[in-house]
Amino acid sequence: MVMQMKEKILPYKCKCGGILKTSHTEVEFFGIDFGIHDCEVCTKCNSEYLSDEVMERIEEEAKKYKLFGLEKNISITKSGNSLVVRIPPDIARFTNLHYQDRARIFPTQKNKIEIEVSS
Repeated sequence: MVMQMKEKILPYKCKCGGILKTSHTEVEFFGIDFGIHDCEVCTKCNSEYLSDEVMERIEEEAKKYKLFGLEKNISITKSGNSLVVRIPPDIARFTNLHYQDRARIFPTQKNKIEIEVSS
């Protein structure tokens, strides 16, 4: 069955500056099929953004299968006017993160951030 959805341009932009529109996508993470869900798609970089509810469902399912073995608590300290986030060595190795890499931080909720590493 093919789902039909009328596209709607959204009043806010993607982190790359592109225009976001409503769409739907087949959601699969870690080999687990979560079906088709509504999402927002960037017309510039093609990034797809799922709702917090869908992401929470994916996280819960992944935890059941112990797929978040690298999930760790980290410490945040102050250095001058900045905060320093200390990444545990096993996560740094898994993500191929090095001390000279640059990262961008995106607040996604009041108590949640997304970090994107760019070497």
